[in-house]
Amino acid sequence: METKTKMVAEARLFVRLGLLSFAGFVFYYAHLFFGVMDNVLIFKTLAVTFLLATVPLPIIAVNNKKLFPELTSSGKTVLTVATALLLFHHFLMTFVFVLFLKGETVF
Repeated sequence: METKTKMVAEARLFVRLGLLSFAGFVFYYAHLFFGVMDNVLIFKTLAVTFLLATVPLPIIAVNNKKLFPELTSSGKTVLTVATALLLFHHFLMTFVFVLFLKGETVF
């Protein structure tokens, strides 16, 4: 019974981190296009936070073979690639936010 509880907990963690990472999309593009944050320290901190929330996703997807048992092998491959692309996107956006943006909109 403990393994089932552990599997459910890891799946919940994966889904929650995934939702937080997709909230990062809203944050990145809302600030990029509309400049919703005026405080530079806060938006840089949020950018790093969204990146750190995204880091475990590909690790969990690759290492946990029993994460979503209903998925086929091609579905698991797609999940792994999608999480890796999400991590790459968040890394690049955080890099741009922290190093180049000064708190104003780009467009």
